[in-house]
Amino acid sequence: MNKKISLFTLGILYTNMIVAQTNLGSRLTAMGNNGAALKDIWAVAANPAALVGIPAMAQLTHQEHFLTKEIRHQAVALTIPFKHQVVGVSLQQYGMSAFRNSKVGIVIAKQFGPKLAFGLRANYHQFKISNYGATIAFSVDLGTIYQFTDELCFGFYINNLSKETYRSKAINNAIPTTTYFGIAYRTSDKLILASTINKDIIAVGIDYQLIKAFSIRSGLSFNPFIHYFGIGFNHSKFVIDFAGTKHPNLGYSPQLTIGYVF
Repeated sequence: MNKKISLFTLGILYTNMIVAQTNLGSRLTAMGNNGAALKDIWAVAANPAALVGIPAMAQLTHQEHFLTKEIRHQAVALTIPFKHQVVGVSLQQYGMSAFRNSKVGIVIAKQFGPKLAFGLRANYHQFKISNYGATIAFSVDLGTIYQFTDELCFGFYINNLSKETYRSKAINNAIPTTTYFGIAYRTSDKLILASTINKDIIAVGIDYQLIKAFSIRSGLSFNPFIHYFGIGFNHSKFVIDFAGTKHPNLGYSPQLTIGYVF
C-alpha cells in the first residue's frame, strides 16, 4: 500500500513538475505566475531580462503544495545592480523525501538604451529519486524586455535553449524547453495588469495597490483552470508577500515570501 501511495504521489509531482519546479515568489504567483513582462526580483527564475531596474535585495519563499508538508517548494533570490546591468542568483528546491528537484541559476541582465534589455541565465539542475539515484544537467535561458511606453511593456524568454536533458543509467528525463510571451500594462500608479502565454498555458493577473504599504493581487491560468490570489505588505526596507493557489482537483497551495532591500 505504501508503495502504491508513493507512486501516486510521484505521479502528481511529475504531472505538475513543469509548473511547480520554478517558484516565482508570492507576488508573481498571486498574479497567475506572470513572469514574462513584469519587472521583479523573481525574474531571476522567470524572464532574466526583467531583472533590469531591480535594486539590491534578497527574498526567501516557501510553498506547501496542496496543504501537505510532504510536498514543499523553497527558493531564494538575490540581486546586485551594477550601473546598466544587474546580476542575480536563484536557488530552487522542489519535492519531498522520495523525490527532489533542485536548480541553481545565475543571471546577468543588461539595459541597451532606454527601452530594450536582454538577460541570460545559466542553470545547474539536479534530479533525485530515492532508491533510483540522482543525475545532473546544465541549461541556458535567454530573455528580452521592451518598454514600449512608460505604461506598456512586452517580454519574451525561452528556457533551455539547447534542449538539455537529465541522462543517467537510472534516470532519463527531459528539462522542458518552453517559450513565453508576456505583456504588462500599468494603468495608473496603483494598478498593473499582466498576461503570459506559452504553448500550454494562458495566464492573466492583476496587482492593485490599495494603500501605499498594502497591495492585493489575483490571477487566473487556463489548461487547467487555476485561481491565484494574494496580498503584499512593504514597510521601510522589508517586504512580506502571501499567495494562494487553488488547483481544481488537488486543492490549495499557500506560499509566503519575505524580503529585504539593501
